[in-house]
Amino acid sequence: MRDVLVKAKAKMGKIPDNDLYISLANESDLAKKIDILSKKYPSINNKMDKKNVEDSNFRNMYKELKSIDYFLSGLESEFFNLYFSKYEILSLQEIIESLVNKNFERNYINFSSNPLAKKFDLEPSMSLETFIEKNKNSRYYRTLVPYLNENMERDSLIFLSSNALMKFYYRSLFKLAKKFKLKERKLIESFLGEEINLLNFEMLFRLKSYYNLNDSDIFNYLIEGGNTFNGQRLKELSLLSKEDFLKKMKASKYRDLFEDNSSIHKEVRKRELKLYKGEITSQRSDILYVISAMNIMFISGENIESLLELDDSFTTDERMEYLIVR
Repeated sequence: MRDVLVKAKAKMGKIPDNDLYISLANESDLAKKIDILSKKYPSINNKMDKKNVEDSNFRNMYKELKSIDYFLSGLESEFFNLYFSKYEILSLQEIIESLVNKNFERNYINFSSNPLAKKFDLEPSMSLETFIEKNKNSRYYRTLVPYLNENMERDSLIFLSSNALMKFYYRSLFKLAKKFKLKERKLIESFLGEEINLLNFEMLFRLKSYYNLNDSDIFNYLIEGGNTFNGQRLKELSLLSKEDFLKKMKASKYRDLFEDNSSIHKEVRKRELKLYKGEITSQRSDILYVISAMNIMFISGENIESLLELDDSFTTDERMEYLIVR
């Protein structure tokens, strides 16, 4: 086994076990939860508050990514870093939302302390316009320029720019995937295609449930490249009423996503986890193995943060239900 796979496998040994989750779920006091975590993770101090614990969690994951990248080179390293730029995009989405809502200056210190902040030119007093223009050399510039339109409504601007960034992200990944040898390329495209399917199905449900859109417009917000769901099939889904869409999905292999319409996001994350665990088990592709290992670690971090959020208004069983995986 290559060194990078050994390293990735070792990192998965740091994933919280069920006993830790149960210990956190049994506690309603935040300080006691943080004390439990400090005994498990040296990077967490029991004097930290919730925000500092979350920041520490992300910085630690960022270091884990960099330590894996150390064992990669060439095309694998390029793809690995591009894949995990999704967290860079998440940071960018938060910056844009803060700029649009005009509370960026209040959040500037938090943004600038993020290890991903070095990717962007930030100043305490910025508007969306100055942010985009100051980051002209960013690879996201061309994607964001259209959103300098002053006549665009605030909520629409946040949603549309976020949607455009995710489309750009997957286009970039597919373009880079073409450089791999055919066998590896097909595995990578299938992996990305399954992620896209899950994102599109969740987006279809959200748009049909919470947005006042014509069915004919919904297709414009979907991402190309899903497994077996080409443009025509996505178009057909987008034109269905919400009731017919749910009926069709419940008759498909994705039926588990829609068994409870109040927890679709959680079910999507569980399905993503299944995808990542499948790559770990099959070991068909080295690059997908290490990417999946890191994804599983990120999900375990999300589980911890979810448990920190829940107070004594939730029972222990209810807190455990908020976990993506047990």
